[in-house]
Amino acid sequence: MMSSNEALLDEYFTPVGKGTLDSKKRITLSKAIEALQAVIGEDVERLRFKIACNKAGQILLSPEVTVPLHEAWLYNNKAALESVRRGLEEAGHGKARKIGSFAKHANDEIG
Repeated sequence: MMSSNEALLDEYFTPVGKGTLDSKKRITLSKAIEALQAVIGEDVERLRFKIACNKAGQILLSPEVTVPLHEAWLYNNKAALESVRRGLEEAGHGKARKIGSFAKHANDEIG
């Protein structure tokens, strides 16, 4: 069951095929994976899936990627993540500018 901090990002689902369980209770999702790859345009072999079920018996697979531990701090720091997102958006609009080297900070403590 989805916890309260998980969101259904789009309530509209497109049927992509049907399947049945095999003797080991597995189901082939190849058509769904092809549709997913068309949507995200990335290599789907790197994905993991969060699995959720509702009271109606529907199953929702939410694709996820793993973040290396040394990068996870960014996702736990709302201000830093927003700053990075803002910078990426500005760079995408051609607003990036060079401000010099940060080499003098290479040995600073991160905290």
